[in-house]
Amino acid sequence: MDLSIIIVNYKSRDWLDRCLQSIARDVPPPGPEIIVIDNESGDGSVSMLKEKYPQVVLLENEENLGFAKACNQGAEIATGRYFFFLNPDSEITRGTRSRVVRFMDSHAEVGVGGCGLYYPDEKAQVFAYKFTRLSNLVGRALLLYSFLPRNRITAPLFRDYLRPGEPVEAVCGGAMVVRREAFEDVGSFDDSLFLYYEDEDLCYRMKQRGWGIVAIPDTRIIHHYDQSSKKNIRMAIFSCHRSHFLFYRKFHPLFKVVLFRAIQFLGFSIRSAFWLLKLASARREEPVKQRFLGYLSLLLSDFCYRRTLVK
Repeated sequence: MDLSIIIVNYKSRDWLDRCLQSIARDVPPPGPEIIVIDNESGDGSVSMLKEKYPQVVLLENEENLGFAKACNQGAEIATGRYFFFLNPDSEITRGTRSRVVRFMDSHAEVGVGGCGLYYPDEKAQVFAYKFTRLSNLVGRALLLYSFLPRNRITAPLFRDYLRPGEPVEAVCGGAMVVRREAFEDVGSFDDSLFLYYEDEDLCYRMKQRGWGIVAIPDTRIIHHYDQSSKKNIRMAIFSCHRSHFLFYRKFHPLFKVVLFRAIQFLGFSIRSAFWLLKLASARREEPVKQRFLGYLSLLLSDFCYRRTLVK
């Protein structure tokens, strides 16, 4: 088996259906091995899979275990030479699978490859990044991406801006191809990262072990973006920044970790104030309220995000 497609699903029944249809269009049955791990969706995803896609290998979790842990569950039973981790709100375009396999076969040094991501309107999404540094954390915390131009001078402030010729350091886990040998070499995803930054963490460890990280050319995935996260905005916001901190803490000295946390705190303060003002004037207040509570929960959490005053 060349490719095992591993999909973690959380309350995304209709998007998952579209994703699986796109895989079938790209590769008619029997096609590649497809493994779906359902994180206790409770939205009919499991019954839909059993009825419409009996060929799919289904793992049913009794609770939401998070993205990284569910991915590891899928990888444990996958038989392919390559693991293709794919978000359920994605659609594969024709020829993707064959291009991925050909590329990985011809580049034995590559441990992780990222596929090109596009919005439904064909606009490109950023899917290749630099690793987190204090400089690009400042750019994010101060919302500099909203008004500063992106060029060679400002490049250090942006994690998602690569200068011409600058190597890719990390790729998005929403459409990530991982060589089995490399995955086993570095030791799977870090399941302490409940949601987000598990992809950057894996890429960081791949780099440390000498594996290449690349953007796979001529690949195209339609990504509807964060459909699962919208089901619980407050949890997604808290988990994202908690994972960012835990990832950074693993690989950097204490004085940098303290600076990292201080910069994060500044960012949370700015965003909490912004969403509070939005909440005061918003007509559709629930999504705005959830965002405010998400950032407030970060602002009122302890240093390592073990506790927060906001529930």
